[in-house]
Amino acid sequence: MAAAPQPPETPGAGDSGPATPRWVKVFAVIALALLVLFVVVHLAGGGMGGHLP
Repeated sequence: MAAAPQPPETPGAGDSGPATPRWVKVFAVIALALLVLFVVVHLAGGGMGGHLP
């Protein structure tokens, strides 16, 4: 017996759109890493005190 026909896929049903390009993901990871580094340096007391007059 043949399998029941599947209904056609409706656009946007469970689909979040086209895949994110790899360069965007890499850029986001690098930006997040720099943000975390910035926060850690400031919390550790490094801050920007040396740059003030």
